[in-house]
Amino acid sequence: MRIHQMGSVLSVGDAVTNHIVEIDRRLRAWGFNTAIYGADITAAPVAAIRPDSDYMPFLEDTDDLLIYHYSAYCENQALFHCSRNRKMLLYHNVTPPDYFRPYDPVYETLCRRGREQLGGMLACELAVGASEYNRRELVAAGCSAQKTAVLPYFLGEDDFQRSSRNEVYFWKFKASGVTNILFVGKVAPNKAFEDLIKIFSAYHHYVNPASQLILVGARFLPRYDRFLDDLAVRLGVSDAVVFTDRLRVRELRAIYEAADLFLCASRHEGFCVPLMEAMYFHVPILARAEAAVPETLGAAGVLFHALDYPSLAELMDILIRERAVRQRIILAQDARLAEFAPARVEAQLRAVLGMIGVAAPADTGGK
Repeated sequence: MRIHQMGSVLSVGDAVTNHIVEIDRRLRAWGFNTAIYGADITAAPVAAIRPDSDYMPFLEDTDDLLIYHYSAYCENQALFHCSRNRKMLLYHNVTPPDYFRPYDPVYETLCRRGREQLGGMLACELAVGASEYNRRELVAAGCSAQKTAVLPYFLGEDDFQRSSRNEVYFWKFKASGVTNILFVGKVAPNKAFEDLIKIFSAYHHYVNPASQLILVGARFLPRYDRFLDDLAVRLGVSDAVVFTDRLRVRELRAIYEAADLFLCASRHEGFCVPLMEAMYFHVPILARAEAAVPETLGAAGVLFHALDYPSLAELMDILIRERAVRQRIILAQDARLAEFAPARVEAQLRAVLGMIGVAAPADTGGK
């Protein structure tokens, strides 16, 4: 049998793409014949990723397994519907379309169709959420709870360990002694970059002017980008807000190692992999308690609910400057990260495959 994985846009720095690649690594190590397909692979991180049209010859193979990664509407959903493979849906969540309405009608439409058509994607052997939050949405969309499961993301520890940090990039942010506030994620309205800038503005103006906000992620919505740039100018922090666009592993590692605090103001996340990355690099986390974020953090990090900018600025200062508080937070984050250890996620992957009769080795030592 073969195990096929399919997604929409597969690109460098994308959490869904990284998860697909990490799953593929395990499947290959277990001896399975595998393939990865995407609708748009122009920025794919792995040369072996194929265009989704290459899946066509396998549509009728009833012994194969198709794992479809669902994060937005994509035309290759038709392949999922037509396939006679055994089918597993891996649901990463679809951003509610209202977030995009003021900025881009195309993305608004894609997200609306993605959420509207989720129920039609449930004709499969198993529907898997990347979080319990996502699994509950699958049940709400009409899937029987007995046909659902949870498979969290693999943290790409091997990639970080194999890649030395970019020293030039690290010292660019670290040498001046400026306090670095970091967020990582594509520059999308559901991630509330405007709130990040407003929170940072309070911290920068009233607590620590020797600070900068580093925002790592792809910029793809010109109207939203202009709104954010104008906001930074109006608040007088344009010189202290740095957009880097997406980064490769060496540069991303350098940014995390230069960071003093990870600040997340997202309104909608199906998991939020950068929270795990911040834990891995021992960066204390301050995050908004919305969507799947509290579930991902567990007892780690510090959550906030209200946008009380002065209070949040003071809290940021405590998390950065108070060594004992910072150490307690990092210890709690270490404990939470251990719950996402590769061996544990591999065990969940084996269990998920077992639910549809695909046997995988019992243990590989987490590699």
